[in-house]
Amino acid sequence: MALLNPVDTLRRVAFFAVLPAKEIETLASHCAIRRLAKEEMLFHEGDPCEGLFVVQSGAIKVFKMADSGREQALSIDRAGSTVAELPLFDGGNYPASAAAMEDSTLLFLPKREFLNLCRENSEVAFAVIRTLAWRYRYLTTLVEELSLKEVSHRLARFLRDRALEEGVRTQRGIEFPLQETNQEIAAEIGTVRDLVSRNLRRFVDRGILRLELRRVIILDMAELEAQAAGSKRAVTAEKSVISNFK
Repeated sequence: MALLNPVDTLRRVAFFAVLPAKEIETLASHCAIRRLAKEEMLFHEGDPCEGLFVVQSGAIKVFKMADSGREQALSIDRAGSTVAELPLFDGGNYPASAAAMEDSTLLFLPKREFLNLCRENSEVAFAVIRTLAWRYRYLTTLVEELSLKEVSHRLARFLRDRALEEGVRTQRGIEFPLQETNQEIAAEIGTVRDLVSRNLRRFVDRGILRLELRRVIILDMAELEAQAAGSKRAVTAEKSVISNFK
């Protein structure tokens, strides 16, 4: 796929889309291009924030890392998304780290240019507020998931959401690619790799889905929805899996 030019990339960002073409072109002229190889760090927790990153291609994972080495993904940002805007406004350092999940290209807009734009254009400022509000809602939901939901429920929700976003209905079921490793899925839903593997096998054994290499075929979407909702039966099965894991 051909790489979008900086102007087209900025136009995909919700809070730049409100700008006239000339202003987007001027904004693009202030951007620098940053290329990352897979697993290369974009920034570390505690680094100073010097500007705004916009994903042009690839995928950027924002995450927290515990002293034990366990990782929790906070967001996965793809083309057209901005990365970790908060420090631009509170003057603090990055509260989390970010790394490329695959070879990626980003635009970097210096902080001064971005903040001047927000001061001069109320439409952009309100669009930024909407984006930050959305991230707050997402993180609130993530806290709820990690605190109150069992691993099987979180995994089922992850698979359900992926099926709704990328799934294609075929004669076999709803199919979609699954590029993430079990370790990466574990980091995203807040658990360990072994429990992801065990729950995937349980879903397969129960006829909910089929795995073919890194491709998922949902055979019983209604049951997957029930698992995501956290039925009593799902809770009982989850406790059995954890008991076996211990």
